[in-house]
Amino acid sequence: MRSDKLKTGFTLVELLTVVAVILVLAVLGLPAVKQVLDSFESSLGVRHVISAALANARAIAAREQAYAGLRFQQDLDGNQYMIFIVNDPAQSPSASDLALDPTLTGTGLANGFRAVTGYKPMRLPVNVGVMDLMVRRDPCDVSSVDDRPIVDLDLDNTVPANLVNGRNKYLTDTTSFSIVFSPAGKLVIHKVRVRNRHGQTDGSSTDDLFNVMDNVDTGLALFYQDDYADRGLGQELSRNSFIIYDKRQLDSVDANSRWTDYLRHLEVIYVSPYTGQIINK
Repeated sequence: MRSDKLKTGFTLVELLTVVAVILVLAVLGLPAVKQVLDSFESSLGVRHVISAALANARAIAAREQAYAGLRFQQDLDGNQYMIFIVNDPAQSPSASDLALDPTLTGTGLANGFRAVTGYKPMRLPVNVGVMDLMVRRDPCDVSSVDDRPIVDLDLDNTVPANLVNGRNKYLTDTTSFSIVFSPAGKLVIHKVRVRNRHGQTDGSSTDDLFNVMDNVDTGLALFYQDDYADRGLGQELSRNSFIIYDKRQLDSVDANSRWTDYLRHLEVIYVSPYTGQIINK
């Protein structure tokens, strides 16, 4: 007596039903996904990310028993990043020493900071930016820490005097700043000058984060080091407060009234000197 073989698999109707259910679930889930993305791109979402990064920076300072912190800076495309930095005043290693030991570091500056080894920079959402609302006063002295508020400065990208190689020097300055903690974990106001991990100014460093202009322009590194006062990048004091702004709103406001109509209305966010947590005043 012959018995039919057991048939396995799905019929066309069953497959279409499964596909339809998946599509319905995907459509229902899109608002939730969008809500999560919008939350991350909001001021509150970015605040949480920065808060977590500050806690990490504070832990690095305690672990390394050195001044360490969080650096905010834009790349050539205008994307803003958070980079963990540590004070490394050791003498810059020579080429021969580096050939023997490529792990050697040293900025050669008492207030020199470099990127923390093993930590990748974290990019902020494309439409969100962070400012310290201060800019360098002397674009000729890279070592000076004298600065002033941006309240009386023009952030208009169409004014030639504001641009250096097509980039607004004031915007570069106010979006490039650091928050620093002591080895005891206390927030401090410290002089900061960021350089590549080898302390070189001749382009010989292989640091792929901070480096000299030519190495950044050719794609060998992400960020200019603090050796270009005319671009707003030089030694400065670390900060204890900042604002979070929407790049689209900033661009939509008349260039001559960005302070009066937008920036001055944003909440100033402070960092607790004792806990490193974000607080409101």
